[in-house]
Amino acid sequence: MSEGEPTLIDKSESSSFEDLASAAAHEIEEAKLAEAAASEKEKHGDKPVEEWQDVLGSGALLKKILKAGDESDGSRPQRTDICRISYELKLRDGSQDLVEKRDHIKIYLGDNEVLQALDLALTLMYKGEVCLLQIAPRFAYGETGLKPGESLGLVGEVNGAKYEGTPIDADTWLEARLELHDWTEEPDHETLPIAERMEIGTRRRCRGNWWYGRGEAQLAVQLYRRALDVLDESEGGITDPTPSGDMVPTSDSLHALLEERLRVYNNMAAAQLKAGAYDAALQAVTRVLTCQPTNAKALYRKSRILSAVGRAGEALEAARAAARAAPADGAVRSELASCERQRARDRSLERRLARRMLGTDEPAPDSKPSTAKMLMWGSLLLSLLVGVASVLVYRYKMQSQ
Repeated sequence: MSEGEPTLIDKSESSSFEDLASAAAHEIEEAKLAEAAASEKEKHGDKPVEEWQDVLGSGALLKKILKAGDESDGSRPQRTDICRISYELKLRDGSQDLVEKRDHIKIYLGDNEVLQALDLALTLMYKGEVCLLQIAPRFAYGETGLKPGESLGLVGEVNGAKYEGTPIDADTWLEARLELHDWTEEPDHETLPIAERMEIGTRRRCRGNWWYGRGEAQLAVQLYRRALDVLDESEGGITDPTPSGDMVPTSDSLHALLEERLRVYNNMAAAQLKAGAYDAALQAVTRVLTCQPTNAKALYRKSRILSAVGRAGEALEAARAAARAAPADGAVRSELASCERQRARDRSLERRLARRMLGTDEPAPDSKPSTAKMLMWGSLLLSLLVGVASVLVYRYKMQSQ
């Protein structure tokens, strides 16, 4: 469950799974090398460059320049730069239905604040350039697709627009018209006012929630980490909690920043749990519980994480604490019941193992006795009957005399 759901649901010091940012950077570098090689061939009179450029060499992202940009200084935007762009997305089929259109918006390059295809293409563009893109599903809406009524996850919009077009499935290609107006370097976060840090952190969390809702846990984690970059402590900013778990008194704005930071840690733990990064997820919820020991969402997730790694006793303890904090929450009650059933199974298994070790193991109540035991008990019963009959015959004879 991610933040904003009706029921419960760091920058992690370590992550047990691959950071997709490195994979994207590798693809970008390969695209740049391919483009440089094509440019060199053109200079030497070799085969001319095709109108459509195969950006990644796999046919999954094609680019055609509609308007050349300013190449005078050879500069292009780099990862984390703040780019001002306009784009229009349409279906590539004959309908050309509009998916979304945005003008002069600012994005952080490489943060997956827009579709991955746009992120990749922007690294190969010059200031003022306009291009047309043909995008394979992998770099658009993936296997999940997009259905009417689902959120477009537009960056900068907490409650963004819904998609109103025809369904986009796992095989749907898109076409995009993309323009790069200009860009600036990302500023040092500690130089930003608290209100601006809050705005940046919130937009990254919301975009991470969108990716999480689409089943893209790794992309969600990447956005949550970037949110923590701007929300984490700085000198003279958010302080550590006191021994009681309470925060040292600070301004209202700093408290709001702390609350947002804890929401991000909480959501990141859910994404890391979904991705199977249990150690990192446990670190994230621990950060939350250090400041808010009765945070029901963090306790609930801690229980699920501990259950996943086989620490049933600790999971039950966390589930009980979550139930005390949110007794009416259905997800918490379900997790507590699951932990109690697992604990009962574990205790039953422990008792059986102990009896076997002591040699006092007994057959289960519904097990059938062996043939040898049946014969033995039959013989004993027959002997008893013979004995009783002999006594009765003896008494009868004595009375007759």
